[in-house]
Amino acid sequence: MELIKLTQQDTKYDALIIPFGKAMELAVSIPEGIASSVDAATKAGLFKGESEEIYKLSMLWEDKIVNVVLVGLGEEGKADNRSVFIAFSKAFTACRDLKAKIVRVALDNAKACAKDYDIVEKICEAALLANYQFDCYKSEAKINTVEKIEFEASFDRFEEALKEAKICAESTTIARDLINQPPMFMTPAQLAEEAKTIGKKCNMEVLVFHKPDIEELGMNAFLAVGKGSVNTPKLIVMRYFGGRDNKEIIGLVGKGVMYDSGGYSLKPPSSLPTMHGDMSGAAAVIGAMKAIAQMSLKANVVGIIAACENRISGDAYLPGDILKSMAGKYIEMNNSDAEGRLTLADAITYAIREQKADKVIDIATLTGAVITALGNKTAGIISNDDELTKLAEKASRISCEKVWRLPADRELRHVLNSSIADIKNSAMGSSAGGGTILGGLFLQEFVEDKPWLHIDIAGTNWAQEDLPYCIKGGVGFGTSLLYNMIKLSSK
Repeated sequence: MELIKLTQQDTKYDALIIPFGKAMELAVSIPEGIASSVDAATKAGLFKGESEEIYKLSMLWEDKIVNVVLVGLGEEGKADNRSVFIAFSKAFTACRDLKAKIVRVALDNAKACAKDYDIVEKICEAALLANYQFDCYKSEAKINTVEKIEFEASFDRFEEALKEAKICAESTTIARDLINQPPMFMTPAQLAEEAKTIGKKCNMEVLVFHKPDIEELGMNAFLAVGKGSVNTPKLIVMRYFGGRDNKEIIGLVGKGVMYDSGGYSLKPPSSLPTMHGDMSGAAAVIGAMKAIAQMSLKANVVGIIAACENRISGDAYLPGDILKSMAGKYIEMNNSDAEGRLTLADAITYAIREQKADKVIDIATLTGAVITALGNKTAGIISNDDELTKLAEKASRISCEKVWRLPADRELRHVLNSSIADIKNSAMGSSAGGGTILGGLFLQEFVEDKPWLHIDIAGTNWAQEDLPYCIKGGVGFGTSLLYNMIKLSSK
């Protein structure tokens, strides 16, 4: 699908998207026959311009059926990025459902929105994300008829925003593809190959460490999680150094559990079919690294993924095992379904000690408790650093990926105490609650006082139903968030 800035007013189109604030003024020039129908719809109260409101009408114009999609943005000048992103996602989805081939977007009618770089960029992203499909395993793939989307825009930075939108949307869709692939295909080795392919395309160094290398590094907690699988663990390291005048290194650590059965702490059968999505943090890091490199951000970033499978076999690790982490701390493993924090603990240590990361951001489908706390549209964040938290919150508003800070409450830390090791990986049976916070507190034990931020995407990584901006399946949540955090930090 092609996205372009309109240069010829007389080109033909099958669908016309017109954004409106509640002021209900048509501020762009469109054919009189279409304009009169739009005016009639608004005057009749069929469309009021409420936030995220969509109204569709079809008409005969120059011997051709033209579909008009009116998009509500709410009160003029007060629309937030996410509501605009969702509204336009709905509009682009409507055009696809109407089987339009060429879509015209009268962006200038949005007035204030059309002159905000971040909003314009997300509108362009919405065009691509709303049309994403994963159909490589369908014998008869659903045909997407949309071939071209033309933006009628006078914004002087539109081409710049469009370029960034294309790169960011492609990065998110790559993350979605990685998540949606079945576990029989997307193994640790395959994820490593995908990362290497992206690295080669983006001129980015990618290192892949195999089991003997990982053993030599002393990453025993990570290795223990993967013991039960015939597919051996891989440590994937993506290195981008674009901050020549900035020596700070940021480590992005993504949870890469390619399939999570829960191990001997087995998950319920209803959860198992989507457990290949437990590597969504890894997918977000890979997607973000691609965007960072392609946009040539002035930052030094290392993406680190400890990829493995948590399966059951005669070799699998057992609740009650004691694991020596790369940091030298002994972990009492009392829950094999709290495996992600074990892989992340070693990956964080690797980021700090081997890649010399000055700051660490980890992203993971870590706890089901985050869904209870925040639902499935907002990720939980925990941090030991207020400035890093502010950076994440600002990036969240730009990326339209919502986050909410939870406290790193040290009063809960005692439930992770172990009588036989330095720390337990899970507080099973505890009445303390705060499962998401406890997961973060466990990870904080391994950050060595570096500025650190943890993003729990267990509620946001997977769509249980079609969303305006994403079909059912992997969302790619966090790709844009991480990219924008690095972008903001590089300015």
